Amino acid sequence: MIQTEDKNKLYDEYKYIVDVIIHKYYNTALSNGVDLKEMESEAYLGLSEALNNYKSDQNSSLATFITICVTRHCQKLIKRSYGQKAQMFNNLYSLDYDYEGQTLAEKISDTTNDPLTNLTTKENYQELVTNIKTSLSAQEYEVFKLYINGLDYQTIALILKKSSKQVDNSIQRIKHKIRDILRS
Repeated sequence: MIQTEDKNKLYDEYKYIVDVIIHKYYNTALSNGVDLKEMESEAYLGLSEALNNYKSDQNSSLATFITICVTRHCQKLIKRSYGQKAQMFNNLYSLDYDYEGQTLAEKISDTTNDPLTNLTTKENYQELVTNIKTSLSAQEYEVFKLYINGLDYQTIALILKKSSKQVDNSIQRIKHKIRDILRS
């Protein structure tokens, strides 16, 4: 086991190995969305591990052991970046991402709870109902109210004491008048 003071000297002495290995794997890591700082951190973690775990009675030199440890750490980082979960995170966008002139937050925001939109929609709906009511006769308006509440022709005919054909004709006139209102 190497002492702390000796580790600092060895760290400075063998730092070049880390730089060489980072340079070797950097392009591969970059293409997978791995940041340079992340690559350096992982490489220096490998150096630290090598310095902590090196035993001089082994048949390899310290430089070789450092090379192996740092290389393995860099390879593991790249391998993790290939994973499905990592790819998903690399493909995420920030809510501040500019997407066709709008931020992503604006693009996906819920406009149904916007009071101004709600008020405008309500006013438009009330105006439409008023226009329908004024354009339909009293008989047509009665048929309209029953029809929009989900009743079928036969039920409307029974309630209003009319024939099914009269109700059908009324509904056809109503549809035609509403189409004209919506077009204008």
